[in-house]
Amino acid sequence: MAEIKAAEVSQKKKSVLNNTAILFLILVAMFGIFSYIGRPWFFSRLNIIPMINNLSFIGIVAAVLTMVMISGEIDFSVGGNIGLTACLTAVLLERGLPGWLVVIIALAAGAAMGAFNGMLVTVIGVNSIMATIGTMFIWRGIGYTLTNGESMLAMNPVIDFIGRGFIFKVIPFPIVLLVIIFVLTYVIMNHSKWGRRIYAIGANPLASYLSGINVKRVKFIGFLLCGITASLGGLILTSLSAVGMPQHGQGLELVIVSSIILGGTVLGGGKGQILGTLAGVLILSILYNFLTIMNVYYFYIQIVQGSVLIIVVSTYEIGQAMKRRRM
Repeated sequence: MAEIKAAEVSQKKKSVLNNTAILFLILVAMFGIFSYIGRPWFFSRLNIIPMINNLSFIGIVAAVLTMVMISGEIDFSVGGNIGLTACLTAVLLERGLPGWLVVIIALAAGAAMGAFNGMLVTVIGVNSIMATIGTMFIWRGIGYTLTNGESMLAMNPVIDFIGRGFIFKVIPFPIVLLVIIFVLTYVIMNHSKWGRRIYAIGANPLASYLSGINVKRVKFIGFLLCGITASLGGLILTSLSAVGMPQHGQGLELVIVSSIILGGTVLGGGKGQILGTLAGVLILSILYNFLTIMNVYYFYIQIVQGSVLIIVVSTYEIGQAMKRRRM
């Protein structure tokens, strides 16, 4: 029996890896086609660096949110978290606090937001969709309160470096953060006991609990980390725009979740890959960037992005239905 289960798990992993490989092939094809059609602008430094910086904060949040979704939960409040972090950063800088202290306070606030979500879901038992939609509005409302609904300058050497700095004058600092977060989450999900617990909980929370896994603690820590990385994303976005305003992050929760689903993570939990999320983030970001430099209207871009997501998810569901019929 154990051998059969091991074989099933191995087969699922192979299936996910195959889907991820296909996504990266699509990504390479897109990049080649867009580089040719959009030359010379698409592959120029003036376009690539801003594109990388912009996708970095989306990717950072998506990596950790993938862990939450694999565990069977979701966090729609990340966009509100990003907006509140931007407002908090601007307000604290205006009051004269040093940049390094502002960063610490912002990340601590993110941890508090994540912990609050985790408490609602794991302690009180509120459905994660409803809980985080509620807190999304709360975080954004607090952001409006802090700034009176206005944009505020957020300029400081430390904050500036987070979103616009370079390592060795060549590598954008946001991409360094992105790589670190993805490497850490990949190692956790694929090479640690904690990652195996997350997959097990997403696949069958009751069986995981009966086997001795502290399901509530694992999920709570997932929300906590998601809150911290959302605040980190908010700091990067604030740095890139040099302003803090409550509108920051509005709608980003859907872009982030779409990237994760595009990467192969299922809403029910138990299945997904960090590398798949990376591919999903890159595909949507590159597509958005290409359509932007081709002067496509923003609302048309939204239609295209939504259509891509529907096509990919529909194809996956059709494939799964065909597999079930063969069994």
